[in-house]
Amino acid sequence: MDRNIQPQAASSRISYKETGLPPRMPRILVAEDDREMRRLLVWNLRKAGFEVIECSDGWELLNHLGNPVLSGEPDNFDLVVSDIRMPGVTGLEVLEGIHETEWFVPMILITAFGSEEVHRQADKYGAADIFDKPFEIDDLIRRIREVLVLDASSGHNWQPKQLVPETADSFPIDVVFDHMKPLEYIQQKITQSSMVLRDLHDQILYARAVVTGPGNINSGRYHIQIMVTLIDKVFVVRSNLKSIRSEADLMAAIPTAFEVTLGKIRKHLKGRLN
Repeated sequence: MDRNIQPQAASSRISYKETGLPPRMPRILVAEDDREMRRLLVWNLRKAGFEVIECSDGWELLNHLGNPVLSGEPDNFDLVVSDIRMPGVTGLEVLEGIHETEWFVPMILITAFGSEEVHRQADKYGAADIFDKPFEIDDLIRRIREVLVLDASSGHNWQPKQLVPETADSFPIDVVFDHMKPLEYIQQKITQSSMVLRDLHDQILYARAVVTGPGNINSGRYHIQIMVTLIDKVFVVRSNLKSIRSEADLMAAIPTAFEVTLGKIRKHLKGRLN
């Protein structure tokens, strides 16, 4: 896999080590009606460093997500791991509802009934992956890190690098091109669009944009993912894998990705004060 990382300059401002508070990994929602399976998933994901919230059926899953099928605002989690067959709403039905939104929480489905039709529907609605039971937990964790672009061994390290602007008119951001060659005009668009975060620079430890090309076998489309690390939270904004079909669509989606990210951060910071 050919990845090209273009870092900015290192920072001298206060790091997470000086605060004594490590930045949190992305927040994962686990939905599984089998109690023992749910406990196994939650324990292993927390051991891997993730912040994990658990629920036991489809209705509870929807409630945790803010009912994205109706509201289109699944912004409290960075990834969902869900069983397909659960009381209430199924994992596939939730995935279908999320899939209709332009910016959505990636979902990994697990199932004991992994028929060809189930896999077809999961792919149709943009599942990040589907695991047939039984499966290795380590394989699931590895896939989560790939989906959220957290695999340090591949050059995608989630830990902040304390980046600072090179000039007063710039915002520090790493740009990663995945499954495609670096394109200067796309990087310029990202640099320009990231300026909406400039006023929150003192709150942000690290920011990165990952542009994935059509060579990605899991989507066949372009997509853009923004990750921003604060001291107490990691924000991940990921475009709908099926919606960006061309470089022109990608260019149009980049500013929106940063606006969505800005909205999430402002909402979080406002919540701190309440």
